[in-house]
Amino acid sequence: MLEAVVRHLATMRSHRAVAVVLGLYALSAVVVPTLTAVATTDDWAYARSVEILHDEHRLTIFPVVAATAVFQVVWGALFAALLGGVTFGVVRLSTVAITALGALALYGLCRQLNVDRHRSALGAASYLFNPLSYVLSFSFMTDPHFAALLIVATACYVRGLTTESAEQARSRRWTVLGSAAAGLAFLTRQQGALIPLAVVIYLLSTRKLAPNRAGGALVLRVVALPAIATVGYSLWLRYVNDVPAVQRSFLEEAVDAGWSGTGHLARYMTFFGMMYAGFFAVPLTAGALFGLRRLTRAIAHPGWLLFCAWEAILVAGLVFYGHAGRRMPYLPQFAGSSGLGPPDVLGGRPRLLELGVRDWLTAACAVSAVVLGLLVARNVRPPRRSRLASTVDAGSRAKAGLVLTIGLWQAIGVLPPSYHYIGWAGSLDRYLLPLLPFVVCLGFWAARDLRLALPVAWVVVAAFAVYSVAGTRDYLVYLNAVWGLAREANAQGIDNTRLDAGSAWDGYHLYEHSLENKIRARTPRGGPWWVYFYAPATDSSYVVAGRARDGYVTVNRRAYSSWLETEPTVIYLLRREGVAGPP
Repeated sequence: MLEAVVRHLATMRSHRAVAVVLGLYALSAVVVPTLTAVATTDDWAYARSVEILHDEHRLTIFPVVAATAVFQVVWGALFAALLGGVTFGVVRLSTVAITALGALALYGLCRQLNVDRHRSALGAASYLFNPLSYVLSFSFMTDPHFAALLIVATACYVRGLTTESAEQARSRRWTVLGSAAAGLAFLTRQQGALIPLAVVIYLLSTRKLAPNRAGGALVLRVVALPAIATVGYSLWLRYVNDVPAVQRSFLEEAVDAGWSGTGHLARYMTFFGMMYAGFFAVPLTAGALFGLRRLTRAIAHPGWLLFCAWEAILVAGLVFYGHAGRRMPYLPQFAGSSGLGPPDVLGGRPRLLELGVRDWLTAACAVSAVVLGLLVARNVRPPRRSRLASTVDAGSRAKAGLVLTIGLWQAIGVLPPSYHYIGWAGSLDRYLLPLLPFVVCLGFWAARDLRLALPVAWVVVAAFAVYSVAGTRDYLVYLNAVWGLAREANAQGIDNTRLDAGSAWDGYHLYEHSLENKIRARTPRGGPWWVYFYAPATDSSYVVAGRARDGYVTVNRRAYSSWLETEPTVIYLLRREGVAGPP
């Protein structure tokens, strides 16, 4: 017993770097007002489903929900049961918890790829404190839940499918665990179905799947549980819940786009994906810049060809979109020019990132993407080594190959939900979140034998953390001001059917009422998208807005605190001209 305790303590000491990272992440959840009683953009619908499951013991997915969302709703209901009831803060806390679990799995995945403990902890920190990942982890959106399960599934599959033959029993167990995690990932977002598909394609391409009984058993271990989850969900959706209208529209939008639209989407999403990959890799590439000479010397001819193609896409995209006036962040939703958090309230928030700052951000992401391309290129063909070193490296490469295959299929998985936004920005930044852990772990794997300036990388992570914590805190404080002003309007006698207080407020308070009573849109033309999609019952006689608007008079205003803004920040309650009070 004593020996087991000693071994356990020794193991904990050896992983103290990642323990510190997770501890700082948990501490940041105290700085951010995690338990604030507000919803953001779409997560009101998932939170409402948690309420129904917790209170009425009935699982419901609303017609406006595009994701499968089942696991997330059950996960949130579990936290509600443990913490004494459903609140927006409780379900938000459930996202913080599963994001931390995903970071721990990412650390383990990096270790499987022969990345040392310190760099693996740096990878986990790069994932947790990236602004996009961080602000999403303080919402109740499906994206962070899916990303965490994706990492867990990948780590389990890698451990299960690359174990030596002497450990086949353990290999089978890990593969089944990966299959279970992939099934839960599908029950969060549909892209989970691509995880076992990618694994099977990898096994076929590496000739590890024999056409015999053993091969059939391996396929079953990989795909059985996700297949059961997929079939079960489809039957439940069709015969119990009814298929949400938004989910039915996926195929229709793809068909409407046609091959030309699909080609256009694939072209610009390739460039956007590369730039966001550069953004995700900034801590790593900042540390790698100091070893640039050695980095370029190690690249073989095939690697240079790949790098030239990579560079050509980057340059072409920068020129084309730069001429069109577009800068990073190219796909603003949760990370945009107004800071962190979606601008789904009329008028939004003041611009935080001016054009000059966005120019520098674009340049930094482009440079980071170039360095990332060099890291990839140097691993196209390994240098000659001793037989033992080659054997060790071959095992590492096999694992990296499986991770890369899953990551590439997740990149393809970004396209289906992006069809809806072809005529707008092109996609949403949160759809790219699943690529973040793959960029991190494969980037550190590619730099495993390269000397890095780790203090520089940690400084970049620390800068990300400061911005992420302050920006997320500011966003939740802002939403609290919006919801507080809406509650004051209710107290003054203004019914929600006359009030627009942003997408989350309107959806949470009016969507079910609008659906049950089959109400058509009452807001005059020219209103924001959410009053027609989530809350047709409101006529928007009163609006909560980030600034004064023509055609409206100011009824009330409320100042709110912001750590990142230097100018005073105010939210307004406005009444349309010609509308009689109250007040």
